Order: sequence, then C-alpha cells, then structure tokens
Amino acid sequence: MKIWICGIAGVLGSALAEFFINKGFEVFGNDIIRIEEAWRLENVRDKIRYVWKSTLDISKDDVKNMDIIIDASLAVTDRPLGISSPFHTVIGNILPALKLLEVVKKLDKKPILIYPSSFNALYGKVGEVYTEDTPIAPASVYGWTKAAAEELYRTYYRAYKIPIVITRVGSSFGERGRSDELPHRLIIHCLKNKPFILKSPFAKRLWTYMGDVLEFYEKLIEKIHDVIGTTLICAGNKGDKIVTNLELAELIKKLTNSNIEIKLSDYEPGELINGKPIDFKIDASKTRKLLGWEPKHTLEEGLIKTIKWFKENIHRYVIV
Repeated sequence: MKIWICGIAGVLGSALAEFFINKGFEVFGNDIIRIEEAWRLENVRDKIRYVWKSTLDISKDDVKNMDIIIDASLAVTDRPLGISSPFHTVIGNILPALKLLEVVKKLDKKPILIYPSSFNALYGKVGEVYTEDTPIAPASVYGWTKAAAEELYRTYYRAYKIPIVITRVGSSFGERGRSDELPHRLIIHCLKNKPFILKSPFAKRLWTYMGDVLEFYEKLIEKIHDVIGTTLICAGNKGDKIVTNLELAELIKKLTNSNIEIKLSDYEPGELINGKPIDFKIDASKTRKLLGWEPKHTLEEGLIKTIKWFKENIHRYVIV
C-alpha cells in the first residue's frame, strides 16, 4: 500500500510515517521543511520519498498511484498567527485542503483522503456530549476553519465522488511533541525549573497519548473501505479522563517532581463559551465499535512515557 502524508515533517505526520514504515507500507510525503532539518524524521529519512514543497504546490504527478492520502498539513494552526491573524489561519487550514481536493479530483485513480480535523470544530455549548454526529459549532476562528475544511471535504465527496474520511482528533500529546502544546510546554518548564503562565486554567480537555492515536490510524487503514464518507472520533484515554488545564499542570508537576510556580492567566480565544470555560463529555462508541479501537493508556501512563522522552531530548527545546 502507498500512503502519502501532507505535512509529513510535523508531529502527527512524522509519527504516522515511522509507524506505517514499520508496518511495511510505502510512505511518501511533503512538507515545507528541508529534509535535512526535519529532525522528527531522522529515523526514517532514507526510507521515505520526501518532496520539499507545501500542500498548496502539490501536483498530480506527486500523488498519482497513491492508495491513501492523509492531509496532516496543519500549516499555521492556531499559534501564534491564528490568535493574532485570522487571515493566516484561513490560508493555513482551508486553502491547502482545497488545492489537494482539486488535484485528486483530476486523477483517474482516486486515492482515499483522510482529513485529521479537530474537536475545535465542535465546541459550541458548555456541557455538550460530543458524538460523531454532533453539529459543528466552532467558538474560535481556528475552529471555524477546521469546520470549513471538513465541509469542503464532504462537499467534494458528494459532488465529485472523492472517497474521504474525516477524523476528529482530540488534544494529543507524546514523544517529539511541539513545544507550543500545553502538556509539552508544562513538561519543558518543569524540567528546566521555570515558572509557568497558565492560560485558560479551568477549560477542560480530553488528552490522548500519541501511541493510541497511531493505533487508531492503523485500525482505520485496515477498515478504510468500510468507513468512507464517515466522521470518526480519535480521542480519549483509558477511562476517558477529562481534566482542566490547571489539573493537567498539577499532575505534570507531580510526575516530574517539580515545584515550579504556576501563574493563572486569561483565556485564549474560543476557550470561553458564553463566559464559561469549555466543559464537555464524549461518546465515541460508534467509532470504537466500527474500528475495534480503544485507547490503551491512561492519562498518567501517557504522560510518564512522554516525560521520559523529553528528559532524554530536552536539548531540542528552549525557553525564551
């Protein structure tokens, strides 16, 4: 099987690349980082076909004869330009999806497109129980762009018969994580013994360990033809423990034996809904039944593995 990963040098893209190579797949991909500087791919550089270009520059020749394309090119996402510049968030999340869909539309052999979306497309009500069928109700510009990209994929599925699967990925963490993701920022500050300014302290998140995310995508690939046209939920931990950002901070302090000062700050865009912090539950029973997937790691177990990796690789990260 041939798999193309857009954004292959990123956190999700690189993890999927190494995972699928170890499973015996042929892996191809593109990103805007020079391959020599794509440190997350250092274990598999000589085993993938890497194209140094953005998804906006993808051509038919790049992706022809692929079986599956995973659009993990998150581009600008929500930090920092998604907060200060909605314009860049729109460019980063919608235009690459449109370009990829247009390219695939012109292929004689159409691969299956997998779009990793975000729970940010759903946040709209405090106390909502999120399922695969919950209506889109974004509370931030970033969430709106993810929701718009979802609808773009669904439109091309209906209008042009392009086979698609949308996966709403919950808040994830793990080895090689980005330094702007909350668990990794907290771990870095704890290991470097630096005080931390915690935004959105009482907003809640359902954190998913990357090892479980990868197994989700393995199950998805195995059953891909049974789930075309559907929206699936890739989120959860063993027990589906949902915590506030402050509870996460205190847990990481405990697991790293740190006594750093945590200073509470204001709420980021989309973290308050009608003046109340984000609070929700999930019911992903439909997805878990379809794929036969369950997260294996508790939040604590995933964090212990992540902390161990960061201790060994702390030289890669700096606090400015």
